[in-house]
Amino acid sequence: MSNLNLKGIWIPIEILTDEKLSDKEKIIYLIILYLSKENNYCYLTNKTISELLNISVTQVSNLINSLKKKKYIETELIYKENTKQVEMRKLIPIKNGDTYLRKVKYPLQENFNTPIKENFKDNKYNNKMNKIKKML
Repeated sequence: MSNLNLKGIWIPIEILTDEKLSDKEKIIYLIILYLSKENNYCYLTNKTISELLNISVTQVSNLINSLKKKKYIETELIYKENTKQVEMRKLIPIKNGDTYLRKVKYPLQENFNTPIKENFKDNKYNNKMNKIKKML
């Protein structure tokens, strides 16, 4: 088992209900988010993720590549000095061109005293929340 200091992960509703991500992609993305709290990036090997989730290293590689293609993360390779050999890989959580972490840490200030406009009442998020509430 990996030596990560994970005690649990909180799942924001935006990620839980994101239909673009598979369940495994959501878990990997959440782990990356959790480990990226301090520096806005983390170093995490495919082997560590593989051991943590009990899946193959190849499957982890495919999931990481899928997260990159969907623009949820970026990777930055750090090479050993004067070689082409990869020493480490930075995983950087990204969402819509901005880091998801920045959005969570510094949310926009909104005027909460204004009533909700009619055209926002039946948005996709509210519909999903209503379905979840009915299931409980």
